[in-house]
Amino acid sequence: MKSSTILEQIEIPAWVVELEVPSLYAVLQGVKDLRKLRGRRYEAGLLLVLMILAKLAGMKTIAGVAEWVQLRSEWLGSVLGWSRLRFPCANTYRYLCEHLDVAELNQVLGAFFAQLYGALLPSGEGEVRESWAVPDGVEHAAQRHLALDGKSLRGTRRTWPVAQAAQQVLGLYNVSDDYMVQQVPIAGKGHERAAGLQLIRQVDLHDCLVSADALHTQPKWCGQILAQGGDYLVIAKGNQSELRAEIALLFSQPPLPWLPESAATQTNKGHGRLEVRHLRASAELSDFLAPKWPGVQQVFQLQRRIWRQGQLTTEVVYGMTSLPVQRTSVAALLALVRAHWHIENRSHWRRDVTLGEDRCKVASPLAPQLLAALNNVVLALMDYLHVDNVASQIRRFDAAPAEALALLMTPL
Repeated sequence: MKSSTILEQIEIPAWVVELEVPSLYAVLQGVKDLRKLRGRRYEAGLLLVLMILAKLAGMKTIAGVAEWVQLRSEWLGSVLGWSRLRFPCANTYRYLCEHLDVAELNQVLGAFFAQLYGALLPSGEGEVRESWAVPDGVEHAAQRHLALDGKSLRGTRRTWPVAQAAQQVLGLYNVSDDYMVQQVPIAGKGHERAAGLQLIRQVDLHDCLVSADALHTQPKWCGQILAQGGDYLVIAKGNQSELRAEIALLFSQPPLPWLPESAATQTNKGHGRLEVRHLRASAELSDFLAPKWPGVQQVFQLQRRIWRQGQLTTEVVYGMTSLPVQRTSVAALLALVRAHWHIENRSHWRRDVTLGEDRCKVASPLAPQLLAALNNVVLALMDYLHVDNVASQIRRFDAAPAEALALLMTPL
């Protein structure tokens, strides 16, 4: 379906150059629709656009999406050239959620944003898309930083009539450009590690750094990333107690002349707390660890000291990376370790708190995963526009939905 009017153009940030990226609507039209032809009244791509549009305006549930769209049926009908008398009810959206390949949808969306950011070339004035990962002036090694982490969809947990554990998803997040590259379901507790290996095998990792939490600190996982042309950054905890003990022993004493190392410190103040992070890095264990841990170039110790309301808490974390000293300064390594948690702060936290993902209770098996994928789209579009306050921008889109619709229906 094509729009019958020329949609308003939203204000695009000054750093955006002329792009040749199709509209999100055009991309969603290519998602395979598994519904039977008989009774298929509404195009899947347009239904997905309507869901994203309502989510950009603050709707958190399928029922809310349907009602929001129906309340604006006259306006939507005019700008979309809608030939029907009414827009679909909530059950139509639910049925669609159960008849789309969520894995394919995630791949399509990841490819769309990869193409979008890949088209952001330097302009004639030398402006480029800034990265959230590494501060200005700090030398960094990887062109893209990808973070892997799991998330529980708590709204899917049930205690009655039959107990049901919450569904789990695993996401690979582009920290450098702020969008979800890929998101896959986890079969159940204890399957995240296997899901992680399967996920990264589907992604081109050349010139990428992939970071993950301690669960994925496994020789096979590290070797797989290297085999695909990437670098890894992992944490050593209790599941790799021997590795953790070896790194801890190296840093158990102050720096010694015969054991060269480098160090960097970063201080941040905000949200009622003062946090000081001090990282020590060394390449002295590389040869010792190499027989078991492929490609290891550096190990590190990160000490976090946090003052909150007069109370001091201290945490020490150990880890390793395949990034060599020659390519990565210790300050950049400290920034990359911290940047891994962008997947929590800029994706998972905002999905739960701002978009209400954990409070959305959907009974159907596949709908929660599809809604989670659409929440990723909402946040990626917000970050594409450099929105500082997502909640405020949602209120703006609710008041002026034409701006949100133009964002979805016109090429970016």
